[in-house]
Parts: sequence; structure tokens; C-alpha cells
Amino acid sequence: MTDTALANRTEPWLSLHIPRDNSARQGESEIAILASTLAAHQRLKGRMTLCSWDAGWRSALLRAYDEPIEVEDLTTAPTADQLVVLVTRGSCNIEGHYGGKWHGARYRVGDIGMTAPGEEARLRWRGEEAHSTLQLHLPADMIAAVAAEFVGGTKRGFQLPNALRREDPVVRNVIQAMGHAARANFPDLYADTAAHFLAAHILLHHAALPHVHPAGNEDSRLAAVDAYLHENLSSQISLDALAAVAGLSKFHLLRMFKRKFGEPPLRHLTRLRVEAAKRRLTLSSASITEISFACGYDNPSHFAAAFRRLTGVSPAQYRRQAR
Repeated sequence: MTDTALANRTEPWLSLHIPRDNSARQGESEIAILASTLAAHQRLKGRMTLCSWDAGWRSALLRAYDEPIEVEDLTTAPTADQLVVLVTRGSCNIEGHYGGKWHGARYRVGDIGMTAPGEEARLRWRGEEAHSTLQLHLPADMIAAVAAEFVGGTKRGFQLPNALRREDPVVRNVIQAMGHAARANFPDLYADTAAHFLAAHILLHHAALPHVHPAGNEDSRLAAVDAYLHENLSSQISLDALAAVAGLSKFHLLRMFKRKFGEPPLRHLTRLRVEAAKRRLTLSSASITEISFACGYDNPSHFAAAFRRLTGVSPAQYRRQAR
């Protein structure tokens, strides 16, 4: 479905109280990004240079913009999502209108701006050069689900951050990595993993929510996930499916999986696929394209890049050396 088609749909406004009824939008569960978010760029002044929707991402929306040198007055469209803006190039003096008056800041590369769900941001800026941004929308459903894990299922509201400028190297590095991943057409599993981590980080560090631990039986839950990955190397695997196998929220699955295996599920899955590919390259006469499909890659170039990243050589070089 195109941006325009989604933008023409209507949607209910979303509450930030938790726990939320995750069945409220039945029939749309595959679309985490709401129409208001997809249409929000229509008020912006910058030129969009990247949209993760085009890469097939549905767990979060990441867009890149080249911004004008000067903007006299801009009011952004409110959405149900948490917006996080990262300055990736250039600088400017920016002002935001909060509490009835203007507040100023100096934007430089690596600085973060945040707009809370349901909030408009009234902005103006001026610089000596144009600057560029990456703008990440974290869906309200995702944030509510992660927050529910932190508060242990109690009914409580929370205030998400609304700030002109903040410094946060964790947020900066993750959004930069997501930008590279969107440009390389990484799968939605990557976006889902990174977005869940960022939602948890923002809730803990910028909304001050407490942390509760999930129920035990960690080893058996993770063993089931590991077995599922081994058995489905040739399939498209989602974080939702892995969480269902573990009987955990996606956030707690990510946290527990990394503690157990030393890496997140996506990286572990890539390692398993490359190991399977190495065996096929050594023992079979199948073409590299056939092997890439058998190991879960729908694009041979993505397979070759992952293989080289983990082994230091191309699949063809590995086959020659192994024989």
C-alpha cells in the first residue's frame, strides 16, 4: 500500500495509558505505522532523501531529509508516535516554542530532538549551511507494549520526552545504524529489533519508568528460540514469531537472548545461515544463488555481503579454498 493510500485512511487517536488493548486495530496488525505518521512529512520544509517504507519496514518509520538553511516558522503535524530527530550533517541555530515562549539551541551533528506523541513542534532555524536529519517514528503500540513490561501490567500513564535538544550517544548510534540498514534494504526484523531497543532505552532514560523482571525458565525459553532458528533458516523470520516461541515480550526476548548468546537474534540468525551456507558450499554442487535462497536470502548480493562480513571472503572464494 502506498503512502498516499495510507494517508487517506482515518484512524483512532491513541492513548498513552497502559496496558493498551493491542487488539484495538484488528485487521491492521501488519501495519505498525499509522496514516498520520506517513502523511506528517507534508508539513515539513526539507527534501526527503530516504524512506524506510520503501525498504519494506513496517515496525518503525525512518526518513532522511536535507533541510533548508533557514525556516521562519514551521509547525509539525502531531502524530501518535514518538519522533526522534538526529542531526547528521551541518549545523544551525534553532528555536522551539514551548510554554508560551521561544527557547533556543545550537544544532550540531549528533544532536537529538524529540517530539512526544500528540504534540506539535513549532520551530524556526537559521544556519550558515544546510543541514541534514534522520527522523525516526517509534509507533505508539510498540512503546505501550514495552512500557507495560516495565510497569508489570499495572495501569499507569507515562510522559514521553518532548525536547528541543538532547545529547544521547546510544540513540545517535542506533539511529545512524538504522539509516545504513534502510539504505541497504535490511529486513524488517532489523528495524523491529532496533526500534524495540530504542523504545526501551527512551522509556528508561528519558521517561524514568521502572524495570521489572520477567518470569523465570529462561534457559528452556531460549533453547526453544534457538531450535526454531535452526529449523527455519530458509524462511523469513520475524521478531514477533520468535517472541511467540519464547512466550515473552519482544523487549524481554531481546534482552535475555543477548545475555545468553552474546548477540541479538538477527545477528545470531545471520551466523547460523552463514554456517549452513559454508557446509553447502563445501559439500554440494548447488550454485551460489541457489544456496543463498536455501539459506533464507531473497537477494544473492545480501547473502554475499553477510557471508564476507563474517568470513572475510566471498562465497566463491570460500568454495575454492574449501576444495
